[in-house]
Order: sequence, then C-alpha cells, then structure tokens
Amino acid sequence: MNLNSIMKKLQRAILQTRLVIKISTSQFYSEEQGRMITIWILSTPVLQQDKHGEWKTRDYEILRSASGIEIVKCLQEIWEAVKGWKR
Repeated sequence: MNLNSIMKKLQRAILQTRLVIKISTSQFYSEEQGRMITIWILSTPVLQQDKHGEWKTRDYEILRSASGIEIVKCLQEIWEAVKGWKR
C-alpha cells in the first residue's frame, strides 16, 4: 500500500467521526535537487470572525510538509485521538 492510499484511508476513517480533514498538495521545482517537490497540506474548516464581525469558514492549517510519512503520522495521531468519538 502506498502513502497516498494510506492517507486517503485515514482521511475516510477520520471523516466517519464527522471531523473534516482536507489533504491538498502543491508543487515547486527545486534547482538544488533538480526535480519537482510535492508539499502536502493538512487543514480543517473552522468558523472565524472577520474584521466586520461576520463569521466565515476558513481553513485552519494543521501541518505543511514535503514528507508523506510525516503527513501519515499526523493523520494517525488525529485518528487515535478521535476514533472514540460518537458518529
């Protein structure tokens, strides 16, 4: 099983507890390494007041990393924390 499928499996398990975790990616070219680098971002939607006092849904960034293993470990920790929540 590759890292992307593990991420998706953990994301679906966490979603069953009604906690939404978004996994997004961005890429950039590294001159030093001579290749494209993928960055994963874990975030969750939260309500936040804007400067006018209105409530808006914003994404709260949990983790940003170029390491897929770090992302999987973070998702695993989140799953361990929420797996007992009522569905």
